[in-house]
Amino acid sequence: GLQQLKDSGISVVVINDAANFEDVYTSIEMLGKATGADHNANVLIDEMKTKLRTIEEKAAEIKPHEQKKVLVEVSGSPEIYVTGKNTFMDEMLQLINAKNAAADQEGWAKMEEESMIEEDPDVIITTYGRYVDDVTSDILNRNGWEAVTAIKEKQVVDVDEDLVTRSGPRLAEGVDELAKAVYPDVFK
Repeated sequence: GLQQLKDSGISVVVINDAANFEDVYTSIEMLGKATGADHNANVLIDEMKTKLRTIEEKAAEIKPHEQKKVLVEVSGSPEIYVTGKNTFMDEMLQLINAKNAAADQEGWAKMEEESMIEEDPDVIITTYGRYVDDVTSDILNRNGWEAVTAIKEKQVVDVDEDLVTRSGPRLAEGVDELAKAVYPDVFK
């Protein structure tokens, strides 16, 4: 087991399955300690925190009535999965001062189309564009979604899955991508 590995002089690192930014920082710290790269780990964490602070400061300018409601789809129809509360994406949406249209769902949840249409998101973000030919037009042409604000205003944006789902240092870039997708005027 682990002990044998340790006895043989191999340092073992278990990266926790990060659920939020604090977890990511902890993971990076653990890795830094395990690999003798404490300094690099701390620099990386500081860079991430600085980037996020900058984004939060900009996001603070968004007034409550300008706040957008965002639906994040991690897989498309027929079984649409969205990111509810206690997910990274939920934390990212809070950071950029947006509302999560799936806030009443727990974790990565399968959501019924009727509920999504009722939520009437302003923006729909997808993270699976590389697996679908033209994810944006698929969503824009969904039956029964014509009255949804995001559809009417063509606010459907695919973001790079690696930036927003892999718990690592690039997550800060992911928040930046998300911010630009949701509030292009504020974050150009």
